[in-house]
Amino acid sequence: MKTKKREKEHKETEERMKTESSENETWERIVADMRRYGDVGSYGLESYFSKLSLKEDTGTKLIIEYPEDLPIMWVEVNYADFIINSATRILQGARTLEFRPIQDEQPQSVTPEVDAAPRSESDPLFQESFLPLDLPQVEAGSKQAERTLAPQPTQKRSRSTGKIAPFNTGLNEDYSFDSFVVGENSEFAFAAAKALVDKPGHLYNPLFIHGASGLGKTHLLQAIGNALRKHDEEAHVLYVTSEDFTNSYIDALSRKGDALSNFRKKYRKADVLLIDDIQFMAQKGKTQDEFFHTFNALFSSGKQIVLTADCPAADVTGMDDRLTSRFEQGLSVTLLPPAYETRMAILRAKSRAWRADLVGDEVLDFLAKNISRSVRRLEGALTRLATFASFSHHSPSVSEARAQLRDFLREETGGRLSIRDIQQRVADEFNLRVTDLNGRRRTAGIAHPRQVAMFLARHHTACSLQDIGSAFGGRDHGTVLHAMRTIEKKMQNDSDLRASLGRIMSSLGI
Repeated sequence: MKTKKREKEHKETEERMKTESSENETWERIVADMRRYGDVGSYGLESYFSKLSLKEDTGTKLIIEYPEDLPIMWVEVNYADFIINSATRILQGARTLEFRPIQDEQPQSVTPEVDAAPRSESDPLFQESFLPLDLPQVEAGSKQAERTLAPQPTQKRSRSTGKIAPFNTGLNEDYSFDSFVVGENSEFAFAAAKALVDKPGHLYNPLFIHGASGLGKTHLLQAIGNALRKHDEEAHVLYVTSEDFTNSYIDALSRKGDALSNFRKKYRKADVLLIDDIQFMAQKGKTQDEFFHTFNALFSSGKQIVLTADCPAADVTGMDDRLTSRFEQGLSVTLLPPAYETRMAILRAKSRAWRADLVGDEVLDFLAKNISRSVRRLEGALTRLATFASFSHHSPSVSEARAQLRDFLREETGGRLSIRDIQQRVADEFNLRVTDLNGRRRTAGIAHPRQVAMFLARHHTACSLQDIGSAFGGRDHGTVLHAMRTIEKKMQNDSDLRASLGRIMSSLGI
């Protein structure tokens, strides 16, 4: 008995070592691909990726382990897209990511136990995916190489029934209705999306969600898919971007045999088809023809279609009128930029979810007031500050937040500084009011800051000398020239002045 048990344990150890070796080899290939295509520098590869390891590839998700002392939030924010893109190329199918801290392995018990029967190759989890579609080759550095390509169908076990779901949905389970912060900007779109889940294919078909980039279209689209899958795990829900659809179609056309037939089966057998960024299908005539027939096949069968775009359907230039009319026959809803109150709610919700306790309400208020163009940028700013707080082990002040986010703030204002912006920041630096800088008083305590503000306005705005003089109480261009020469001369020997200028410029993002 002991001999048989030892043989069994030895065999299991060998199998485990083979699996680990395979995962290590896969991870090495992914890292090598990132080095080649992802523009990931040697510092990132040595500092972060050398400490990560691939624990498991489930077919739809990569489970990556990391040591607890590694700033994993930084890795996720800065490198997750590179990992996903490289994994797509190496593994010929899209993957989501899950990061887990490394767990110390427990020593195996030496007491007799009833061991679970090892899986055999007939186990459904070991079966290969069906309808294989090789991904098209992409050139390094191209836009196509930077996007996640079409998810390839794989088989996985249903969580509750034990049956096999014979496809890869392309869904990210992190997107849900519960994690979507609703405001006046998204109230109608959110209500329509939730109502659709109760009667897919019958209510709001198609549902067309449009709005600017970064406002939550993808989140809402995937939340619909995840809610439908939760309701019925056997439902064939398929999420793709329009570029994924296009790439798969082109690849199917270029292959012989059943490739095109398999492509059509994949999309036309879906119970729910979720297409993201449909505007990227514009100007692609043959792809539009194919999608037109796919749309008709699904719609006539009572299947649900949900689409997103960056503008209303009628405004998508280069789209076939037949498709536009079909997009408009259902319900069209808009996502608008969130108001201050919604932005603050989003920041607080994300802060709780990420446990970013070191970022205080004062800084959250600063973010909500100054970053309004998109939710994605808002979350990116919070991530940067949370990482900064984690590294520095203290709560950042508003001035530190301004310095850390100068590129965000610059892009938020379109990269254009105004004289008023400069005046306000100079006044803050020297404990004055803007009206002091624009007034007639010439005391040293006011004249020097005024010259600093004129100097910065001349170097960091497109305003003329006359415009700058006018902005400072109607002074002439000669006064502005004198201010510039005075500050340039003082900078050579005055370290306090250089420090003041550095603080002002950093806070202005210049």
